[in-house]
Order: sequence, then C-alpha cells, then structure tokens
Amino acid sequence: MRLPFGPGLTRRRTRAALPEPLRARLAALRRRERGIARQWRLRATPLPVARFVALDLETTGPRMDRDRVIAVGAVAVRSLAVAHDDAFEAILRQPTSSTVDNILVHQIGGQQQLGGADPAAALVEFLEYRAGSVLVAFRAEFDATVLARELELRLGIRVRLRALDLAVLLPALFPGTQNDTLEDWLQHFGLEPIGRHCAIADAYSNAQLLLPLLAAARRHGARTVADLYAVEAAQRWLGRRR
Repeated sequence: MRLPFGPGLTRRRTRAALPEPLRARLAALRRRERGIARQWRLRATPLPVARFVALDLETTGPRMDRDRVIAVGAVAVRSLAVAHDDAFEAILRQPTSSTVDNILVHQIGGQQQLGGADPAAALVEFLEYRAGSVLVAFRAEFDATVLARELELRLGIRVRLRALDLAVLLPALFPGTQNDTLEDWLQHFGLEPIGRHCAIADAYSNAQLLLPLLAAARRHGARTVADLYAVEAAQRWLGRRR
C-alpha cells in the first residue's frame, strides 16, 4: 500500500539530509520564486529587458520518465543578445558511469562522470543561476521533465519548470519550412554550432536561435514574455510544429 503522504515525507527527508548551507540557499530560492509567481512579474517583463536562460541537458538516455541528468549547460540572453560572459556548466557526479553507447553520444567519459560535481550543490547553483529568468530549450518537455525529477530526487523539492519550447515557437514565427531538428534550424539561419551533444554547446545553439525568434516575435507585435507564452500556446492548440 502506497501512503498518500509518502512522496512528501521522502522529499522532506531529502531536504533535511542536505548540508545546512545548501538548505539555507535552497530556502532562499524557494521564497524568491514564490514571490515572482505570486506577482506574475516574470511574464509581464518586456522582451528587451528580460533575461532568458537557454538550457540543454545531457542524460543517461532518451527516456524522460527514468533517465538521469549527467550534465547541465545554460547560456543567458540579455538585452536581446547572447551574453557570452553569463553561462553555466556542470557535470553531475554519477554513482556509476553510463553505457558505452551513451558515452559515445555525449562524449562525457566514465571518469568524468564518476568525478563530477556534487549533484545537490550543482543543482542549487543552477537554480541560483536561472532565478528570475525565462527558461528556453529545444524540445523543452524532455529537459523540463528530467530536470524536475532530478531536483526532486537530489534536493527534495517539487518544481514546475516551465520552459519556452523553441521547437514549437520557431515554426509558429517562421511558418512554411520543413525544419524539424535543431540542426535544421541552425542551418536555416546560417548559424554554425560550436559542437553537438554537449550541454553547453547545445545551450549556446539554443541561445543563438532565440535571437531571430525574438526579432520575429517583436515584428509580430509581441512585447512581453507573456506574449511568447501565448504564441506557443496557440501553436500547440493548432497542433502544428511546422
């Protein structure tokens, strides 16, 4: 029999087991995020002054219902430009390395995985990095789901991560193409990736793609972050990716 309060008790125990400095930083973050959510400040932010965080993860596999985060990469976009001096990257220490096939995809070797950063500390640092910012990803449902599960497992918190999805917004603002993959869209705009299947490299590609997207959104009358969410919702309602 599964008790209804079981998951909540597990999360509380996980939080209690964190070192006190991490607990204090996490509590401060949670208070700040609740304040933002209550006042809807983030959605009302004008696009030129919003801070976006383009996110990418490397994971132990393609299953968002069970695979784990190996690496987190993020690059900020501020004032409608990529902020090259404002980025985040971490490899999370794993109890065992992932499979050889998986390593061949993301090129993070077994020793790197076993010697990575403390997962709880790295995740708190990422939450501090993205605090008050708009998350953006390509195929965002995967990243948001896997990361939310990792946060619950490592930090004992439930976070509703809401990331704008480039894979939905780009076809909405640039209709009539056959573009589907990240590579398709980079080629469409003549952008050169600095690497592939590397969290920070793909995050940078996402940040680059966000620039023409924001320009097109503004041409179509979008003024705030809420307007971008509205465009995404309309595209999903239409059931179209391209």
